[in-house]
Amino acid sequence: MSVNVYSCKTCAAPIAYDIKQEKWKCEYCSSEFAKDEIVEKTSNEGKMEVVENLDVKIPELDEYRCNACGAKILTEGNAAATFCIYCRNPSVIKSRFSGEFHPRYLIPFKVTLKEAKETYFTWIKKRFFAPNEFKTAREVDNIRGLYAPYWLFDCRASGFVEGEGRNSKSWRSGDYRITETQHYYIKRVGSSAYDKIPVDGSKSLADDLMEGIEPFNYSAIKDFSLEYMSGYLAEKYDVNEQQAARVMEPRAQKFLRATLEASGQRYQSMSIGSSSININSVKTAYSMLPVYVLTNVYKGKKHTFMINGQTGKTYGETPFDTKKCVVFSVALFFTTWFVTVTGAVILGIY
Repeated sequence: MSVNVYSCKTCAAPIAYDIKQEKWKCEYCSSEFAKDEIVEKTSNEGKMEVVENLDVKIPELDEYRCNACGAKILTEGNAAATFCIYCRNPSVIKSRFSGEFHPRYLIPFKVTLKEAKETYFTWIKKRFFAPNEFKTAREVDNIRGLYAPYWLFDCRASGFVEGEGRNSKSWRSGDYRITETQHYYIKRVGSSAYDKIPVDGSKSLADDLMEGIEPFNYSAIKDFSLEYMSGYLAEKYDVNEQQAARVMEPRAQKFLRATLEASGQRYQSMSIGSSSININSVKTAYSMLPVYVLTNVYKGKKHTFMINGQTGKTYGETPFDTKKCVVFSVALFFTTWFVTVTGAVILGIY
């Protein structure tokens, strides 16, 4: 397996992409390099076998040797960029960005790891009923920057919606209130082109979470280059283009349907009886987009918090600590009771 390590030209230590400087920086001697100045080292290691034991299947693991400390590191089959767990040396597994897995585009990180941690702390502090262990410095240190696999779709949607629009007016006549409702047949026909509709290419990242941190700013999109992977985790896709297209199509249909329905705003109320929207002229680009991920486990269930690594938009889920809620409710009850009784005594009711 081919592993790429990007090294400092001054001291040979590993370097990683610096978000603020938009250059590659050495943490040891503070040297900085432009993209065309980077020194690349490559090593090759073999693949571990898949082991099957009764009904339990162990995922395929790959092994590579860290160029910095010599440790042997195991990675899952979809990991495309990683760290040595012993010395934090960043490595890019070049073979996992080749052939059909070679991305067309990439958006570099703009949010630093420090900013991501601060964002999480701000977010979790507002969740009063979240478990206390979710609010520790140790927990936030588990947040990781990840280049996530995405499919970006260009397409054209065309079709129609039809239904009924209603306008009502009422007035009083003697002892009666009269209401007049006018009914209108509505049909709206239209088409629209959409660029770079993102669809998550990883089964391990829930679609609702990925959609929750949209949109990305495509003005910063670049042609893919391995050098940007250094210093971050990355995954290759395990949701193929055809599977992603089945997610994209209803999203594009929803976009156009909302636009056509909005054109009926001159009616006080409207109901859609039928619609038909087709998707065509589809073009696809496999891309890597920046996200920060923090997964917490509470009572055996995973809860994931995500940050858009470019815009800083957050989306997450947190568990509900029942014990905290009960304690708060009891305290609130007695506080209310005490204030009520004290007030009544002061007023001479008791």
